[in-house]
Amino acid sequence: MNDKNVEFVATLISILTVKEALNSEMENFVKVRAAIDKRELKDDDKVAIFNINSTTSYQVFFIDKDTNIEELKEEFKKMNVRINYDSEQVLKRYIERLRIQNNSKPISNNNKQ
Repeated sequence: MNDKNVEFVATLISILTVKEALNSEMENFVKVRAAIDKRELKDDDKVAIFNINSTTSYQVFFIDKDTNIEELKEEFKKMNVRINYDSEQVLKRYIERLRIQNNSKPISNNNKQ
């Protein structure tokens, strides 16, 4: 079998805060992704944790309102992995919810006493 013909499938297993992930068995995966992305770890940042089906491998990606699903899919494609449909839909809805929450935060009135 030629390895180029093997395609793995990633399944979203959880979306956690960095603090939660660092206090779990996913700690090292989060630290590796932060190093790859040259990103400082902040407790309230969110991470999506994927299991690569039929393996013991996990991939972690930082998620926020500006996350581009297509870019994430390209990252997986480089590893010969695709996101399963349900996981992609859940992640899209989650990101959309982050965008809505971010846009609906009330503007503080500094003049109010």
